[in-house]
Amino acid sequence: MKVIVIGGGPSGMFSSSIISNAGHEVILIEKNEKLGKKLYITGKGRCNVTNNCLPQDFLSNVVTNSKFLYGSIFSFSPSDTIDMIQSEGIELKTERGNRVFPVSDKSSDIIKALQNRCQNSGVKVLLNTEVKDVYKDENSFVVKTNVGDYKSDSLVVCTGGLSYKATGSTGFGYKIAKKFGHNIIEQRPALCPIKLKNSYIKELEGLSLKNVELSAYSNNKLIKSEFGEMLFTRDGISGPIALTISSYINKISNIDLFIDFKPALTFEKLENRLLREFDENKNLQINNILKNLLPKNLISVFLNQIGIDEKLKANSITIEIRRKIVDGLKKFKLDFDRLYDIDYAIITNGGVDTKQINPKTMESKLVENLFFAGEVLDVDALTGGYNIQIALSTANSAAKGVISKWL
Repeated sequence: MKVIVIGGGPSGMFSSSIISNAGHEVILIEKNEKLGKKLYITGKGRCNVTNNCLPQDFLSNVVTNSKFLYGSIFSFSPSDTIDMIQSEGIELKTERGNRVFPVSDKSSDIIKALQNRCQNSGVKVLLNTEVKDVYKDENSFVVKTNVGDYKSDSLVVCTGGLSYKATGSTGFGYKIAKKFGHNIIEQRPALCPIKLKNSYIKELEGLSLKNVELSAYSNNKLIKSEFGEMLFTRDGISGPIALTISSYINKISNIDLFIDFKPALTFEKLENRLLREFDENKNLQINNILKNLLPKNLISVFLNQIGIDEKLKANSITIEIRRKIVDGLKKFKLDFDRLYDIDYAIITNGGVDTKQINPKTMESKLVENLFFAGEVLDVDALTGGYNIQIALSTANSAAKGVISKWL
């Protein structure tokens, strides 16, 4: 049997190696000059390859279509990924949040492991080969490229999404799917920075906040709260909790964002703390007292936003002003503008409609012997190694699906 796999990312490499190991002829087509180009930049070049957690915990970190992934994640779990990478001689380590990285901190090691599997199994790899068109000729798929035409009995589409266009992500896989009659869910940015309207943002550029809580509301209804670290950028916010929030609000309008600077303290406990601070520092200005509660370069912005004179002394602060400060510390409003463009997103939300894909085999329900795996599907998860694991798990299901068709 002949199989063509389009896309040389993690899902393309992994599915190719499994199918080839089963004794089938596999051609892996990649338009870039090397395999795994997007993997090189993931995790800031360190490649957070998976998350060392149980499948059920893994699925709780999937934002879109977690039920669809149930079979794939249990069939090829994070522990299976760890075993697979280590079997190729790459040492791994688990860091905070169960995030798994190569000991070398080099993404090239993860790519090397997947490349080795392709090479050792006999996959024919075509680099610098761009697919121009795909169609079906009777029972065969015809793949037209810039270097010639290729035929196969089965076709596996692993072309990724739209994020990181510099790595070759153009959404071509959606065109293939659409040509064969599939519904394509609108693509939106996921795990991306958030733009704000606040005029003071430039003053805070580069400021990092730790142990804060960012909450998103729509029409006064809580959408998602996330605790951890965030970063002010030139025109908005980024960092782990901002990226997470972005994946929950990319389909929602009328967004309001709030920061809780002291999530470990209730309103009452925070007000009591302020009372003590004011009582012990009666002649100090409020901007000096707040140094114990906020980063120095945030204090003026904070007081200006809640409408309090930063030179106001503690002995002049009324109950109303004190509670205004507490309210501001617990629910500081950010003026949401929009999410960054999808090219700045870590992952793409949207893609091939999973309702038209067999979740056990990743085979199209519309076209026999047509399979999809990885980010081209409408599945996405949070940061922490989850999305690469999805690529590998769906690739495993697709490969096993291809093999089962030709037993």
